[in-house]
Amino acid sequence: MRKYHRIVIILLFIMPACCKQYMPAISTYTVWVHSDIQPVYKADRWHYKRAIEDLKNIQPYPIMAIIAGDIVQHKNSDEDFEWFNKLRKQAHIQYWYEIAGNHEWKNITGYQKYIGKPLKYTVSFGNIIFIFMSNERGRPPTYLSNETFEWWKNIVITNQDKTIITVTHAPLRNSKLLGTISQKHIIIDSERFEKVLKKYHVDIWISGHIHMPVWLNQNSRFAPEFGNILFINVCGIRKDPTMNVESRMFFFQEGSNKLLIRLRDHESESYKTSYDINVKLRHPFTCNGCLPIMSE
Repeated sequence: MRKYHRIVIILLFIMPACCKQYMPAISTYTVWVHSDIQPVYKADRWHYKRAIEDLKNIQPYPIMAIIAGDIVQHKNSDEDFEWFNKLRKQAHIQYWYEIAGNHEWKNITGYQKYIGKPLKYTVSFGNIIFIFMSNERGRPPTYLSNETFEWWKNIVITNQDKTIITVTHAPLRNSKLLGTISQKHIIIDSERFEKVLKKYHVDIWISGHIHMPVWLNQNSRFAPEFGNILFINVCGIRKDPTMNVESRMFFFQEGSNKLLIRLRDHESESYKTSYDINVKLRHPFTCNGCLPIMSE
């Protein structure tokens, strides 16, 4: 019996250490980043539902969610917008930031009614500024007006003391992400933005639109010709023949300039660690319990 008691006592000390979930030593803030939900049929809606259900396994839990366009697929999409708004409440994420992709323009009034975001806006989160720019017409390639470009340029120039993250539906031509060889997959007159990137620092450019699996590579790229910005395609939350239900998790750490981006496979409830991306931000992240603030 004494031997049995010793074993029990040892297990009581060992089990909390081995079974307790690992948590970072410093404050970490998680941002859920994805795009192209667009269920083609009602039977496809389980894809996004699966992702929402898997969020319970994410630690630390996401404080905000970013959707880089194409929430819906079809012109008559009011019902899909209603489905999306109802389902995402189950995520218990308070802060959601979306842009309109080319498919939203099939029903832009529906997008404005159910999502309610302006076509361009910023979100400040600590010393990070996110710049959101929606498509401004439906058919590809992505059209962004000169007015929107000048608005973006001014924000970039006047916020060089912050970490800057741009969000658009399609990427820039010379991001050289997989698929950008096609005119349908890029932003028209990308050169406007690229000239600015050569002179002013932007940390990350998030996009979607191009449905390509990560195992083909070139879904993300650090571009030394543009100040080593990270271009990243976050498309893939809709299950396609070559892709599972996938998204990206951004982990920002208080006081650190190191950002970890992980690819989440929501079907297997696991990270594909071979696709981890380590980003060195220009400025250490400072938040101290901050909350996102949206501005037009």
